[in-house]
Amino acid sequence: METQEFQTEEAHNAAMEKYQINPRRAMFTIILSIFVDSLGYIMVLPLLPGIFYGLGATDLIIGLSISSNAVMLLIFGPIWGKLSDKYGRKPFLMISQIGTGVAFLLLVFSDSIPIIFVARIVDGIFSGQMPTVRAYISDVTTPQTRASQMGKIMAGYTSSMVIGPFIGGVLGAFNWRYPMIFASILTIISTILTYTVLTESMPRDRIKDLKKQREKRKADGDKGILSKEVGLRFIEIFILSLISMIFNTSFSLVLYKRYGADAFIIGTIMATSAGFIMVYGLLFMKRVIQVGGEKKLFFLGMGINIVIFLIYPYLNELWMIYVMVIPFSFSSASIGPLISTNITKAIGPDKQGALSGWTTNLGAISQIVSPLISTMLLQIGGLTIGFLFLNSYQLIGIINVILGAILLVLVSFDIKHYPYLYSYERIRKKRRAIQKRKKKAEKQKKKDAKKNLVIEENL
Repeated sequence: METQEFQTEEAHNAAMEKYQINPRRAMFTIILSIFVDSLGYIMVLPLLPGIFYGLGATDLIIGLSISSNAVMLLIFGPIWGKLSDKYGRKPFLMISQIGTGVAFLLLVFSDSIPIIFVARIVDGIFSGQMPTVRAYISDVTTPQTRASQMGKIMAGYTSSMVIGPFIGGVLGAFNWRYPMIFASILTIISTILTYTVLTESMPRDRIKDLKKQREKRKADGDKGILSKEVGLRFIEIFILSLISMIFNTSFSLVLYKRYGADAFIIGTIMATSAGFIMVYGLLFMKRVIQVGGEKKLFFLGMGINIVIFLIYPYLNELWMIYVMVIPFSFSSASIGPLISTNITKAIGPDKQGALSGWTTNLGAISQIVSPLISTMLLQIGGLTIGFLFLNSYQLIGIINVILGAILLVLVSFDIKHYPYLYSYERIRKKRRAIQKRKKKAEKQKKKDAKKNLVIEENL
């Protein structure tokens, strides 16, 4: 199995120059595109519970609508990923954005649950953006910088969560269709940005070079994507996605039902979480990784995640939720990029699109299963196990605690059996130590020179 070697930023930039790719500009434009595109989705999200309930939908119907979207993503995610490996990332980002715009337009004209289902299905078919974006990031980064760059993408996504709910709430106060119209306009802007500004990370010359490398590896016996190592990380990604989706697909409904929160309150809670993730991802995550390392950050994030789900069912006041989302956001912003990055380290650059497609597939499966679990738990109100009655919120918390514990065990096993995962951290620490010694020596040299100058003047 080919793994990606440690590479300095200078060497990586030099390799990118061969294909006229500027990694910094590429990352900036992809973050900008993600921000504009996701703003429309985030703007609409707080309105969905009210729209569904207004049309007479049950919790389970809402879960089915989310699952229908995920079924389409399950089918089409790997297709978009593989095609982007073959023909480039940029065209399929644009196709995804146009399809999302059509889905928003369908929501504008929806006056029944079946039409909303159609809109969700169309959105699922063209939800190829995130797998393509992940492949794009793998194209323009090295394994040791990828997690922090993934964090920046998450920050770009979540920064739209700060603005989106506010715009959606204001426009929705006049008419719930207005945010859908505005979201459609945003997808047009996003498509134009992608076409005019975004640098293609897989130009024809690079595709040809990678094809030659792939043919050579096949001749040497390379088995492709499937291996025990990749399979283990697929399971990790699936479990993480289950944890995230069980919580996220029920969160707005819990706020609506348990605390009586309206679209504005739901939006402010999402904005609080998003604001923290934006600041952390853009300003602090890279520094935290440099100081503590990715491995320590993962275990810290998972520990916080498990503790949060232990106490989540007992947060009886709305203000407690505002407090909870801060550590939860830190945990989510840390764990997701780290897990996503680990799997890319086991695969060559010519297969990142296909790998990202299969990763999206796992997310789609969890999106099919998780909404049905979470909304069913909310609908039944609780469950009696022996002599113990657990309400819906306790069941959601317990399930996620168990899944978190399983994920901890799997990642520990992964690190033990594939120590190369964080081997570059030792190299990075040595380089930092050398730099510190050099700075210390230079500082001492200046101090000695100054001291000698004073002695000479006194003489």
